[in-house]
Amino acid sequence: MPMAGRPLEPDDPVRVGAYRIESKIGEGGMGAVYLGRAEDGRRVAVKVVRPELAGDRAFLARFHDEAVNAERVASFCTAQVYEHGRDLGLAYLVTEYIEGPSLQQHMLQRGPLSPGMLHGVAVGVAAALVAIHSAGLVHRDLKPSNVLLSLTGPRVIDFGIARALDVAVSHTRTGQVVGTPGYIAPEQVGGHELTPAVDVFAWGCLVAYAAGGQNPFGSGSFEVMIARSLHGEPDLAAVTTEPLAGLVRRALAKDPKNRPSAQDLLLGLVGGASDAAVSTTLNEAWDEPLRQASPQPQARDVRVVPTPNTVPTPNVAPTPNVAPAPNVDAATHPPTDVARIERTHPPTEVARVSHQEHGPPAPIPGGPAGPGAPSGHRPTRVAPKHRARPVLVALAVVVVAAAGGGTAYLLSNKKHDSPAKGGSSGASAAAFPNETMLVRQDTAPGWPQTCHARISRYSANTGAAPSAVTSGSCDMLPAYAPGLGKFSFTRKTGGGNQLWTADPDGSNAAELVGAIGGGRTTWSPDGRRIAYFTKDGTGVNQLYIVTVADGKTTRITTDGSAKDDPSWGPSGKIAFFGDTSGQNQIYVLDPQHPDLPRVRLTGDNVFSKDPSWSPDGTRLAFTRGAYPHGEIWVMQADGSGAHRLVSSSEHDMDPVWSRDGAWIAYTRGPYAAPVVRAVRADGTGDRRVSPQGASLAHPGW
Repeated sequence: MPMAGRPLEPDDPVRVGAYRIESKIGEGGMGAVYLGRAEDGRRVAVKVVRPELAGDRAFLARFHDEAVNAERVASFCTAQVYEHGRDLGLAYLVTEYIEGPSLQQHMLQRGPLSPGMLHGVAVGVAAALVAIHSAGLVHRDLKPSNVLLSLTGPRVIDFGIARALDVAVSHTRTGQVVGTPGYIAPEQVGGHELTPAVDVFAWGCLVAYAAGGQNPFGSGSFEVMIARSLHGEPDLAAVTTEPLAGLVRRALAKDPKNRPSAQDLLLGLVGGASDAAVSTTLNEAWDEPLRQASPQPQARDVRVVPTPNTVPTPNVAPTPNVAPAPNVDAATHPPTDVARIERTHPPTEVARVSHQEHGPPAPIPGGPAGPGAPSGHRPTRVAPKHRARPVLVALAVVVVAAAGGGTAYLLSNKKHDSPAKGGSSGASAAAFPNETMLVRQDTAPGWPQTCHARISRYSANTGAAPSAVTSGSCDMLPAYAPGLGKFSFTRKTGGGNQLWTADPDGSNAAELVGAIGGGRTTWSPDGRRIAYFTKDGTGVNQLYIVTVADGKTTRITTDGSAKDDPSWGPSGKIAFFGDTSGQNQIYVLDPQHPDLPRVRLTGDNVFSKDPSWSPDGTRLAFTRGAYPHGEIWVMQADGSGAHRLVSSSEHDMDPVWSRDGAWIAYTRGPYAAPVVRAVRADGTGDRRVSPQGASLAHPGW
């Protein structure tokens, strides 16, 4: 496969974070996009924020928050966001590398989609919106250039970025609207609160465009397009089949309250929400592989700025009353940006409502690709006589009937039997993660009767010796916050156990809660709260939640059963073990509705503890069996499919998932001489992580 992108120039970085930079893919208003290579050989797209934004504290704070949320988005029908951070003054975001043309490029090459493929795009984009909205995000700039047609089906890109850019430009410009004319919901123009309904409106526009080759609000000047979205009726003549036509009509309702949710769209399209229904739809739609797209002229999107102030547009000839078309250059794949209209041709630009300003279209060389794929790089497709490989992503709605409650939970959004993500793709084995692990390092023997331990960092992939980040006489049970900006741990002193937090390097360590139980703690998906157990006045452990910013605590449970080891999943549910049935079993509760019956997931009355949610919320790892005969097991989010992952003659406990969900680290051995090991989520590749002679336990990945 030829090298992707353009050769690096002297000002380009050669390494960002843990990723070696191989070429430059594109550039936009937010910054540059590079093709990166991870230590395990994975190709990734590395988006580096331009320096003036990287120095904007308001932007960086919002960028961090939105990236943390984006990392939690389940990677079905989306481009997975791996991580973000800062390196040598550069703020960056790392995403999955996807090959395939954008929907926009495919439309320009081949015209409207066939009915089957149209249905597949509608299903795939709706499934992606379910994942995005479930993580608390609103895309805000869904459009054909942000949908890639990969071998495994449509993939939505660039979610969770537009909101951060609002902060960066709000200091100098007012009344801006993030989005693309023809895909902007009426409430976006009116300055109302933006909800997931804006993405549903854009979905309706996108499907109508894919059906007929024209935006449902037609073409025209910039202000005309906006006026039509506010007051005009969409042309949906090209959408002829039901239930798709009815769903598109409802999605384009002017009042967001009258639009269906993304989950409603998905249920309506596949007649159910089972893995089989979604997989079958996408497989059928992708039966005929896409041909390579030939070079096409580049059209560009605009950002609405309802203000009379003129935005500088160097070297650009104004052309009034020409309708902008969505961005075709998905190869550059930058996030939604605010930028001048200049030679870099960013995908989302600043223009005036009263005067459309843009330059002549510029040709784009080469074919389309995914995030991180270059101009000039054409994806290899399967021959037309062969069927594309089966789609591995699907939506599984797991309905858990709470005893007497009848409550339905959306807990799973990915097929559990798909290959593990992370190190490689397809059927290849996932490489070992290039991630720093937090561990409890015993500095003297005696655990658990006496504790001499500190929290240490350990780079398992390089075999580096642990380096201490805390210096308490007994620090244990570390847990990274989402985004790795902090970690929590338990510090044991003569006065009991306390909950502490610290920065990743161990600095700024501070006590957050003065008295907690002896079990682990867990962060909320948004990284703002921590759940823990501690004894009430009757000596029974109860679940509490503390807000990190102000230390305010809220009690969640009041029952009389023993319980401990909380794990806060991305769906918002907290798993823990409890003895309500007389034997420790794994339960799930909703901290937002503690009055609802908790759901029991394990049901064989074998001692179970240490639950740990997978990053996408579809599975739980746990310890099955009491000391010294514990084993690491994995089950689906609804408790089904429980199976042993690893087993030995020694005790296994404390499972924790890698950030990509491909590996599980755990502790093996007697309490006095623990060893940290790791195994792939499919049960292969079991290996020792601890260096020889080190006593490590309580891994936190």
